[in-house]
Amino acid sequence: MMKNYLFLFLVLLVSLIGCQSNNLNLPQNVSSIEVYEWDENTLFTTIEDSELIDDLVEELNRAKTASTADMDYPLPEYELIFKNGENEEVFRVGFYNEVVNLGVKGRYLDVNEDIMYQVDLKLPFY
Repeated sequence: MMKNYLFLFLVLLVSLIGCQSNNLNLPQNVSSIEVYEWDENTLFTTIEDSELIDDLVEELNRAKTASTADMDYPLPEYELIFKNGENEEVFRVGFYNEVVNLGVKGRYLDVNEDIMYQVDLKLPFY
């Protein structure tokens, strides 16, 4: 009986470690998101819908995350560059057209930090 409780405890502990909340804390003053095709220097579109931007920032700030450090995965289709009112870059993240499962299911991947965000919010450009 004790082994069952110990096993259950270990499973819960591994689950909590594998699916953590991040401390992204993106600022609320993001005024635009520039969208580039992955590894391209050509601007695809710019998102300036403040309600959509605020929703996305809020979801990313409170999202569960998973590490992708030891995974092989296809690169996202797009790169999003979040900019503030002074047109300064505040965050950069990859965006998948379809939901992918890289530890958590979502569309947003920080390739440089090896973090997948459990956020499914679709963007209106594809």
